[in-house]
Amino acid sequence: MKDLMRVIIFIFGIFFIGCENIFNNESDPLTEQNIFVLCEGNFGQSNASLWMVNPEKTDIAGPIYQNQTGLSLGDIGQSMTIVDDRLFVINNNSHTIEEFSLGGEQVTHIKKIDLSGASPRHMAFYKNKGYITAWNVNGIIVMNLNNYTIEDTIPVNGLPEMILFHDNYLYTSVIMKPDWTADNRVIKIYNDGTISKSFEVVKGPGQMVIQDNKLFVASTYYGSDWSTNAGNSVIDLTTEKVETNDLGQTNDFGSDLIAINNTIYRSFKGGIAPLNTNLTIDSNHIIGKLGSAYSAAAFGEYIYLSETDYVAPDTVYIYDLAGSLIQHYQVGAIPGSFALFIKEID
Repeated sequence: MKDLMRVIIFIFGIFFIGCENIFNNESDPLTEQNIFVLCEGNFGQSNASLWMVNPEKTDIAGPIYQNQTGLSLGDIGQSMTIVDDRLFVINNNSHTIEEFSLGGEQVTHIKKIDLSGASPRHMAFYKNKGYITAWNVNGIIVMNLNNYTIEDTIPVNGLPEMILFHDNYLYTSVIMKPDWTADNRVIKIYNDGTISKSFEVVKGPGQMVIQDNKLFVASTYYGSDWSTNAGNSVIDLTTEKVETNDLGQTNDFGSDLIAINNTIYRSFKGGIAPLNTNLTIDSNHIIGKLGSAYSAAAFGEYIYLSETDYVAPDTVYIYDLAGSLIQHYQVGAIPGSFALFIKEID
């Protein structure tokens, strides 16, 4: 979900529901290279959807959850996390996590995890535990992924967004304060849940990526007149020095950061563009030719971009690293995130 201004009432509870596969999942076969596309859907309409493509093939599988259950995936498909042969899909406004098994020949839905009212966003994994950022908790839910019990909640006094695990530490961006005004923190957390350090970055920190022991942070925040502002930051995880560049009012930047061949890219205008050393954008080397890129990712030799008019069907485009269009696919409304699963095929 790229629109941050959601208001959700918090009533916290947790239930676990096994899902019998009452429909046929043979239409969702795994291949050697599987790119999952999660479409957010429209707020309040419960039309999130999950799709799967192989960039070297023209066919597409999906909507996967509907194929297997006959039901809607959820309300606002927020993000995906793959742990070994398990795919976790987080639904923000229906407050659920849907788990899929990737261990067989097909994608198979196996469990619904209900985080009633928590407003979950993103998940990181460490030693059989899922660390789930949750806006209505003002913190991070720690879940045992073996028995699905909640073991702890790590308070961050704000609305945590992206979360990463690196060198025995968790890092989370805190995008807004509890009153929903822009925050400017990235928090470093010991794996036991205690806070190690807080870094000040450009307001509205969201997506993060680590390269060469440096943590890059993309920020988006809003002015008093609701104008969009953007900025970039980098934290040297060795020296803990922070560099920032608030780029001010602009509508040119998306929220995604991508590492490709030792270069950090940010979604920009109709594609992605590399960051300069001063954290400005190199607009002379844009990859992608869309009217406006809604989301972006890169795996191996391919770049994945989406475009949306907020009504299904929307389109995902695949480019090679030279900027040539390779494939395009029609998917559900508002394709917002991508995930890669490599499977060994005998």
